[in-house]
Amino acid sequence: MSLKAPKKILILRFSSIGDIVLTFPVVRSLKVAYPECQIDFVTKKAYLSLLNACQGINEVFVLDNSLRTLKKQIDFQSYDAVLDLHHNLRTQLLTFFTGAKVYRFPKNNWQKWLLTRFKMKPKCRLHVVERYLQTLQTAFGIEIMAPEAHYHVPVQDQFLIADQIGISPKAYIAVAIGAQFATKRLPADMLIELIKKVKAPVVLLGGKEDVVVAQQIKGALPQQQIVSMAGQLSIHASAWVVKNAAALLTHDTGLMHIGAAFEVPIHLIWGNTTRDLGMYPLRPEQDKCFHYEVADLSCRPCSKIGHQNCPKGHFACMRHQDLNHIAQQLNLTEY
Repeated sequence: MSLKAPKKILILRFSSIGDIVLTFPVVRSLKVAYPECQIDFVTKKAYLSLLNACQGINEVFVLDNSLRTLKKQIDFQSYDAVLDLHHNLRTQLLTFFTGAKVYRFPKNNWQKWLLTRFKMKPKCRLHVVERYLQTLQTAFGIEIMAPEAHYHVPVQDQFLIADQIGISPKAYIAVAIGAQFATKRLPADMLIELIKKVKAPVVLLGGKEDVVVAQQIKGALPQQQIVSMAGQLSIHASAWVVKNAAALLTHDTGLMHIGAAFEVPIHLIWGNTTRDLGMYPLRPEQDKCFHYEVADLSCRPCSKIGHQNCPKGHFACMRHQDLNHIAQQLNLTEY
């Protein structure tokens, strides 16, 4: 079914940081195609402030434990289309018996299962945003090619970099030390060894859960210029630090997807996940993206998200990373 000039569209995406950030190009594409259209959004309470970085959203509905309460707040039939960009049981229950015209993006779970279980790669690698945009084509008959990442740092989260972290803009490397799952993170001892090889000043970024590792890094490398902002900044302020960095060293995590929206070169260390899962930096032809992974491991990818411990016990996808090569590439960064 093709809809012409919709007046109201509702987008569903409950979590998490990276996945929500990857809906921003969808909002942008809709506003370009339909400038007068009202675009509303549904997400979890924990991610409400994240949407401040997406221009073009009119109203946000928040899931705060009760799906029933949320359902009563939304007049589904007033929307020309509901775009389910989460496509799980909760979003299906939310839209069930509402009379809404719902379009759900293809999750390709069977392809992910074949990839993680039998290492059968998809015939065509599609970024998740490309699959989001397939939903627009199904709903409205519009086709959008070569999507670009989008992230607008709110003005209140912008600050003078030199004043707050003591290093001039574009004179440091931002290092996102965290990730939700341990199998996506370089172990602390290896991260210390890698940063030891980096010539430029380093700014450590992460949440409160990353403070201990940040302290370990600073304690182990007292002679280097290392500033830890872990646990001190909002996600938007962290994005601002990334935007003003000379380069970003990161794992497969939310801050990587945010960094893709800026001009900063991205140095991405892959652990248990791979690009075949469709969650790599959203950039045309992977411009200024450097990927580091241990090739020819029969156990990768072992999960579409990650584990807190290596299922095989060896953690070769991180333990066998070539730290010298990564450091050499980082040290080629122009300042």
